[in-house]
Amino acid sequence: MREFRDRVAVVTGAAHGVGRALANECANEGMRVVVADIEGEPAEVVAASIRDRGGQAIAVETDVAERAQVEALAERTYAEFGAAHLLFNNAGVSMHKKIEESEVLDWEWVLAVNLWGPLNGIHAFLPRMRAQGGEAHIVNTASMSGLIARRNQRGIYQAVKHGVVALTNALRHELEADDGEISCSVFCPGGMLTDIEDAGRHRQERFGGPFTLGPMPVPRQPNPVYPEDIAPRVLEAIRQDQRYIFSHPHTRADLEEHYADILDGFDAAARIAEQVG
Repeated sequence: MREFRDRVAVVTGAAHGVGRALANECANEGMRVVVADIEGEPAEVVAASIRDRGGQAIAVETDVAERAQVEALAERTYAEFGAAHLLFNNAGVSMHKKIEESEVLDWEWVLAVNLWGPLNGIHAFLPRMRAQGGEAHIVNTASMSGLIARRNQRGIYQAVKHGVVALTNALRHELEADDGEISCSVFCPGGMLTDIEDAGRHRQERFGGPFTLGPMPVPRQPNPVYPEDIAPRVLEAIRQDQRYIFSHPHTRADLEEHYADILDGFDAAARIAEQVG
């Protein structure tokens, strides 16, 4: 998808952080923007700021864990703008807890938002994108944690984000088998200054209700990266139809180390096969 002007972008989790930056960058590119977020009032603030700059935007309060609400988001988008060309399944939550100490509701919450959220978006928008014809693109926000599991007590988040990477790759294979007008990418950001760690204040009662993490140590970042720095790069990566979109090029070294460990496992398997037969 190379042309953005006068097209329609839908961004979930768009009231804050990466989502807000993406919504604003889409507006800068001349797109009409649907600002979707579980927080209706902050979403409206973002939409209003876009309108104040001469753009077109609406805010739609949406809980992406609720399939019916995502379907309603699609209906509102098409009623207002008649199309959706760029979908960012960006809403996400996180929590810090050891896997052995985690509870079923912890998993259900993170799965509902971080994996079912993108799937709900795909189900609601992809058929409509096919019906409208022409180019379209879906971006699912995963994380570097969807590629590498780290020692940071975020095992639930990491496991689910691995699922988002796999979901996107599987979808891309399916879309490539079609006419190629619709594509998708997985966005794997590294550490950025956002408020995702605050997401527990919106945890729904059915998942155990709101919670706060309390004070947490913040790693020192001599050159902090902000979502606003990354958003233009994401749009350019979409233009180039990149399968993977990364925010921090230097994290390549982490991936190389990770996959070297995997390849070492194959070497070990070959040795064991020779030893055991």
